Amino acid sequence: MCELCPEYRGKECLDQQSTDWAIDTNGQLMKAMEPLSAIDQLLTPSGDIRMDASERLYSLSKEKDTLAKQIQNQMDRLVKDHQMEHMLQDKYVTTREGRWVIPVKGGLKQFVPGVVHGSSQTKQTVYIEPEAVIPLNNRLRQVEIDIEDEIERLLNELSSYFFSLVGEFLKTKKILLQTDVLLSKAQLALMINAKACSFSENSIFLNNLFHPVLKLSGKKPITNTIELNQKKSILLLSGPNAGGKTVLLKSIGLAAQMARCGLPICADAGSYLPFFKDIVTSIGDAQSVDEDLSTFAAHLKQLNNALAMKNFDKLILIDEICGSTDPEEGSALARAFIQHYSENQIFAIITSHLTPLKTGWSEDSSVVNGSLEFNTHQGKPTYRYLHGVSGDSLALLTAKRVGVDSEVLRLAAENLSPLAKK
Repeated sequence: MCELCPEYRGKECLDQQSTDWAIDTNGQLMKAMEPLSAIDQLLTPSGDIRMDASERLYSLSKEKDTLAKQIQNQMDRLVKDHQMEHMLQDKYVTTREGRWVIPVKGGLKQFVPGVVHGSSQTKQTVYIEPEAVIPLNNRLRQVEIDIEDEIERLLNELSSYFFSLVGEFLKTKKILLQTDVLLSKAQLALMINAKACSFSENSIFLNNLFHPVLKLSGKKPITNTIELNQKKSILLLSGPNAGGKTVLLKSIGLAAQMARCGLPICADAGSYLPFFKDIVTSIGDAQSVDEDLSTFAAHLKQLNNALAMKNFDKLILIDEICGSTDPEEGSALARAFIQHYSENQIFAIITSHLTPLKTGWSEDSSVVNGSLEFNTHQGKPTYRYLHGVSGDSLALLTAKRVGVDSEVLRLAAENLSPLAKK
């Protein structure tokens, strides 16, 4: 869609390009009027065969109706005949094996000339085709067979005609599928206010990035600008609990994946990022009972697998790296993994609450700190990204904000180390 491209120049540009695209696409589609007319000539809207689909079918249909009336009239006369009244079980006519018959009392069948077409279970009633209507019944059956043959001929004709158009049908199906995908992308982009991005070799610039689900839920998302390059390619995100770290991490991951799928991303125009060949994630609990993996063991396995990622066309997303173990050992492990990722020259977004991990990185390290802001006066997060700054977890403030019992908060404050109380 024109409005999603950098060359968008307003409604006039949108209308012109949309019209050109629509005309070009429409010109590639098969012309449907003739095939639809062929179907309409043979079938009714409900799927029944039209009896006027051919002259022969129309003629046979008329003859069938005429024969049926003649047989019905003649049978009615037989049923009402006083001489036969005492021989009939009931005064009605019916059909057996496609032939019109009358119900005759079993003991009197020899007095009614005709062909027997069955009897009741008790043998008290015998169904006889009277001799007088046999020729008419014979002709009726022949007409019915001729009608079936003519319908089969017409259906074969229609099938052969459509078979000759298989190539056009397949081409049209492919074009319509592509069109549906494009229009779906455009509709999604309009719903989430997404914009087209461009691809770079070794840098990320996501201007006013936000999470699409926040937009779809009707909320006004807080936007943040993320910038990384080959010198600073690993972002270590810290900050308060429930402050938006994971949401920001997922927003970056979604932007990367949406771009890979040819979708506009939830960031302003002018944003760019590499076309990532692989995206490795460690988000959430990967515990596996079948593989005998605890939460921490499964997490380590994912981190270890990510060591195979090399070059700036790879992206690693890790939430709470080595966070569910002893903080000292966890920090040591996390730092070691990050150092290896840095040597592999990849992009990575990593969140952590581990205090030792936030410091000790050299100036020439590819690791850059970032945090989510917390308004201490209001006692709640702003969800604003601060580049180059590490943030505190502020667990007690978060606990207070979510309504943890005040006595628990008091005891927790007393349990803090002298350094933490400062």
